[in-house]
Amino acid sequence: MSTVVGRIALLAAASALGALPARAVAQSHPAPLVQRGDEILLLGTKGGPDLNRDHSEPATLLVVDGRPYLIDCGIGTMRRLLQAGVRSPTIRRIFLTHDHPDHTLGLVAVMANDFNRTDPTGGPKATGTFDVYGPPHASDLVAAAWRFIRIPYGIFAAEHIGSGTLTNPFRVHVIDRDGLVYQDDRIRVTAVENTHYRLMPAKDTARMKSFSYRFQTPYGVIVFTGDTGPSEAVERLASGAEVLVSEVEDLDRIRRAVTSGHGAGGVESPSTRALLEHLRLEHLSMKAVGELASRAHVKAVLLHHYVPPEDTATYVSGVKRFYAGPVFAGLDLARYCLGPSGDAGRGLRPCR
Repeated sequence: MSTVVGRIALLAAASALGALPARAVAQSHPAPLVQRGDEILLLGTKGGPDLNRDHSEPATLLVVDGRPYLIDCGIGTMRRLLQAGVRSPTIRRIFLTHDHPDHTLGLVAVMANDFNRTDPTGGPKATGTFDVYGPPHASDLVAAAWRFIRIPYGIFAAEHIGSGTLTNPFRVHVIDRDGLVYQDDRIRVTAVENTHYRLMPAKDTARMKSFSYRFQTPYGVIVFTGDTGPSEAVERLASGAEVLVSEVEDLDRIRRAVTSGHGAGGVESPSTRALLEHLRLEHLSMKAVGELASRAHVKAVLLHHYVPPEDTATYVSGVKRFYAGPVFAGLDLARYCLGPSGDAGRGLRPCR
């Protein structure tokens, strides 16, 4: 498998990146979050698990009337929040779609920064709790991250330059079935289990789950596929949505990369076959994204989680072969807006 993954990494490194959108770069004076309407801030846009110099791993900040909600937390999330001018302690709700490393390993850095801002040594204090919503293993992830954070902050406490209590401010809300998972005065969040773990042995699927989320806001519905294969449940979840925020992959390009060493008539290794089957059935190709969006009658598609992270124009044209609506392919720190209500007819658009 290491050889296969290495080929994908080389392919990703060699891919030519398209021109970055004007708002998809770190700015010395980043624009403030939109205070009226919906804003989708892409913090990380590359699918993993291998890391990339130019793209952080998947994470998206949904801002509704100035209130932020974080969906997934790959490596690089905290750095991107700093570059975007967003204080992580203002994010009180984090939603994890599933527990793969590229969607979760940035969580410890966000949690550590949050705790630092609640500690007397961290400057202006944040108060209250932080809520993490996710599949069953989210409990283990947050507990392990907190144990990790306690060790260095315990040294501060022993030196009497930090909090002596080390109280855990993080609460986990386990999602283990479809349905309503969260609601406040701005949003209503519904989850459905998708097909990202379709090939997993049945004995494991009771404790390992992958979800897609539907966020109902005052300005419309925004659906996050997370990682998934083709799924009727996700199609129903996305029905009529204003925005489908979807993963996407170039399966043909990956197949060529991972099979290039076999030669004409060569035999694929079991690990190569397993990887290709995983990509075919448990992720969304450009064709699958377009067909999903078309059947669900969504009004716009926003792509991220690129595998490989090549010229985004390729992904846009690939999806538009199967979907007639607008397709956006943003990179890290790109911002897209929806609403407010008086502006709703304009649909999804890059934020000014």
